[in-house]
Amino acid sequence: MEREVREFFLESGSLALDLLNTRGAWDGMPHEQLRSPRDLSAWLEAVALQEPRDGLEPSLSTQRLLLREAHRLRDDVARLVDALTTGTPPPSHVLFGLNRVLAASYTSTSVVLDSEGVTRLVDFETGNSNLTVLAPVARAAAELLVTSEASRIRRCASDTCERWFVDTSKGGRRKWCSMATCGNRAKAEAHRERHSAA
Repeated sequence: MEREVREFFLESGSLALDLLNTRGAWDGMPHEQLRSPRDLSAWLEAVALQEPRDGLEPSLSTQRLLLREAHRLRDDVARLVDALTTGTPPPSHVLFGLNRVLAASYTSTSVVLDSEGVTRLVDFETGNSNLTVLAPVARAAAELLVTSEASRIRRCASDTCERWFVDTSKGGRRKWCSMATCGNRAKAEAHRERHSAA
């Protein structure tokens, strides 16, 4: 039986790992956070890749197709992370999958004058494919491949958590996906063990 997890974990340090962390196991129970197009839409809003929709929704078939594409991309990210953490080259079909999604992105830049009179450059997607919304995730995966130190991509040290993260700590010793959850649990357990042994 799968555990239902409502909140998305967005502390991995990589948009690609944030997507990967929507599936796995917590507290020994498997979970899948992207079961429906609605779940995917909520995740895309949470990571700021999609604005909340007012009005016209894409067709249900389009939404289902995007969910399948997100699952396919997540599988490619999982294979990429496996290759990076084992020191093996990523499989060519994984690179093909990433490049397929990256090709759907048409990024353009505009100069924008905001309400306070400040000018800034804004990048926006102009692609017309359903995959366009997933292109930043593929880009984040590609950046993991070409810029990250593989030794800094880690799985949480908790026995009951499978979340991935990029260790950006100065000393490179981060063990937990989050100190607020797994780290605090481990500290509390160690404290109980010390006191029960005394």
